[in-house]
Amino acid sequence: MKWLRRSSGPSAKEEAGASSQPEVQPSLALSTLFRQLRKDRIYHILELGPAVGHNIEFLSRFSCRIRVEDLYRTLSSFDYVSGSDAVDFEAVFKYLLPYEGNTRFDILFAWDLLNYLDRQEFLYLMRHLTRFCHSGTVMFALIATSKNMPDRPAEYRILDENSIECRNVSSVLRPCPRYHDVDLRHMMPSFRVYNSYLLRNGMKEYLFVSN
Repeated sequence: MKWLRRSSGPSAKEEAGASSQPEVQPSLALSTLFRQLRKDRIYHILELGPAVGHNIEFLSRFSCRIRVEDLYRTLSSFDYVSGSDAVDFEAVFKYLLPYEGNTRFDILFAWDLLNYLDRQEFLYLMRHLTRFCHSGTVMFALIATSKNMPDRPAEYRILDENSIECRNVSSVLRPCPRYHDVDLRHMMPSFRVYNSYLLRNGMKEYLFVSN
């Protein structure tokens, strides 16, 4: 088994990056999600991206409890120690996302995180998260369809129920895995596509629902 050790993570220079001007884009998927939220129940939300104050403030208008993980930064702050065996990703995600057995989330915000996971990471992350979902849990995600993408996830800000602001934090590009629907079905078998929308910026919005 390969275990984990903490690394220095992205440097301050890398974090600063060469950010572009924020891009405002409509979000039909979020609009669909927010229309279905009721004011008479409490929603348990898992935010897999960074803690964006505006998003927390926006979601607070609904009765909700939010847990923020910033998973990309967490994964980037660890190195897999060399060894003869393959990485035990099940152990990795149990270690990084240690939830109580009775934890159940109603909504997951993945943003564009899934594009930055290889197939094994993607598959085992979803296996881990499925344990903490119930039938009907909704996940919002953006899957890149272009040849290249920024080398780190963008920062997304919810402007209103129909639009979001995207700010790329790096001008460096990397190849995009370009996950297709058949890949998504394989890597997240406990979820089905509720709806999806192709955007003009090379992203495809998804709402997934757990079985």
